[in-house]
Amino acid sequence: MLKLSPMRYLPLLLILLLSQACQKPAPPSEADAPRPNILLIMTDDQGYGDLGLHGNPDILTPTLDSLGQTGLRMQQFYVSPVCAPTRASLMTGRHHLRTGVRDTYNGGAVMASEEVTLAEMLREAGYATGIFGKWHLGDTWPHRPQDQGFEESLIHHGGGMGQPGDHPHNYRRGEDSSYFDPWLQHNGTFKPYEGYCSSIFTQAAIDFVTAEREAPFFAYLAFNAPHTPLQVPQEDLDQYTDWQYEAAAYPAAGQAHSDLNERETRSAQRVYAMITHLDRELGRLFHQLRASGQADNTLVIFLTDNGPQQRRYNGGLRERKGSIYEGGVRVPMFVSWPAGLPQNQDIAQVGAHIDLLPTLADLLGLPTPAGLDGQSLLPAWKDPARAPRPRTLHFTWTRGYDEPYRNVALRQGDWKLVAHTDYQAGLEDFELYQLAEDPYEQEDRSAAEPARVARMKASLDSLYADLMNSPHMGPAYLPLSGPDGTAGYLNNNDMAGIGGTHWKDPEAEGYWYVEVPETGPYTFRFEFPEQPAPQGVMHVRVGPSQHRLEIDTLTQPVIAMPSVPLRAGKVQLEAFYREGGEGKRRNLIPFWIQIQSDEP
Repeated sequence: MLKLSPMRYLPLLLILLLSQACQKPAPPSEADAPRPNILLIMTDDQGYGDLGLHGNPDILTPTLDSLGQTGLRMQQFYVSPVCAPTRASLMTGRHHLRTGVRDTYNGGAVMASEEVTLAEMLREAGYATGIFGKWHLGDTWPHRPQDQGFEESLIHHGGGMGQPGDHPHNYRRGEDSSYFDPWLQHNGTFKPYEGYCSSIFTQAAIDFVTAEREAPFFAYLAFNAPHTPLQVPQEDLDQYTDWQYEAAAYPAAGQAHSDLNERETRSAQRVYAMITHLDRELGRLFHQLRASGQADNTLVIFLTDNGPQQRRYNGGLRERKGSIYEGGVRVPMFVSWPAGLPQNQDIAQVGAHIDLLPTLADLLGLPTPAGLDGQSLLPAWKDPARAPRPRTLHFTWTRGYDEPYRNVALRQGDWKLVAHTDYQAGLEDFELYQLAEDPYEQEDRSAAEPARVARMKASLDSLYADLMNSPHMGPAYLPLSGPDGTAGYLNNNDMAGIGGTHWKDPEAEGYWYVEVPETGPYTFRFEFPEQPAPQGVMHVRVGPSQHRLEIDTLTQPVIAMPSVPLRAGKVQLEAFYREGGEGKRRNLIPFWIQIQSDEP
């Protein structure tokens, strides 16, 4: 159900009631028209050039190419430089910083539970809702997908399978096999699955969309491929084993790569194989939609979450994932609804991830939550030839809170202001590009347009001040337990304060922002990525409450601390195991922490 916050939703309900009272009855053809099913597909780290349709002569993507050829192609569609911010904006229609999401880890990938999501909006409108794949917006109550509007969910934890934050089984299998036979969370419960992850998620989506029900469906198929680790079935990799990059075979426009080294070649082979695999899985899904008679009235939306992580062909666009240049934020975007939209046309209108929620609300005649940053793209979808409206879009990303003028860009109309400097920047420190004439960002025009640079910098400063005043700009305090005995989970992905220490380092130092909901005893279960020394001391500090447990014989990488007394409040939690015995003594941080209130 939608979160009926008086500050955010009561005005919308009043507007809806008044509008319904004043509106004339819709013509029968409109009123009786069935609402479309909605299938939202997003891949992970697939760049603009990772499609045959976008000029790549080597990658095999027949299903996605066909979707683009027969549907609508948004030629200028934007997302955030990295994945969690993109996912937050996609789900809410708001700038990711307003939602509390600022990064992919280090405690920055937890979306505020008060945000109204696309799934909540559609579920309130009578849709069956399901997510399959990558969520990356919070792994503990009340931030999980099932808390945010999804009735059915099959996901991995954290920002990637086999990475810190994911299930320990997957993490321990590491770079070689974590994508095969994984442990996944189904509606809140982890269980083992057989097969390759992309196939598992696709089959779950197929089961969901073909289930017998009267309600239309909203299915969010969020592949974790082709994100690292680059694991793929051998039969798919075999198609690219002998592949070598030949620059002469690719379009010469923009920033083409003259060559790839051996490591980059191997990575591209695996990425292409992963994309070819998921393309085949999408073909299987689309076949089931046709076989069940739902294809014509299913709105299919395809996009990717950011540019490519590794160096390879990117459609000539500048840079890649993490960058605010076009190669990091401009992505493929295809839309197909045979029963309701034109087909096989290009759309010049600039769009972004923040536009999806207001577009679907417009399409379905639903009220929208307050405070949206996006705009409806429905007019452009219905009439692709219409003149584009000027847009203002903001791109930023750092490994912490937003910093003035560091890896930031502002697009206004066809002009794009770029900054890679610090808070003392002068106008001469900015870059300026005219994207209609220079889509590959080759010619910096800042010296010739100082007045425009000044105006755009002022707009950037105003937007920055507005974002910094967002209610969710601070850290998310994760509850140690939820309602009805729901256990709380903490993982390394949500650990804050790690600074320059590598997030996979078992000796990394950090802490979690947590909320103790009620004063009382709690049981902790700590799980480590490796087997610690058999003798040592487990330490846990929750705000002012500090406790230790001496251990003489540890035979498993798991330590339980029962009945730890805590006081209610929002505090920081630190936990580590101090190894004893001979040799080097280490402080090991737990990989996963499960917390359960001892009170009934």
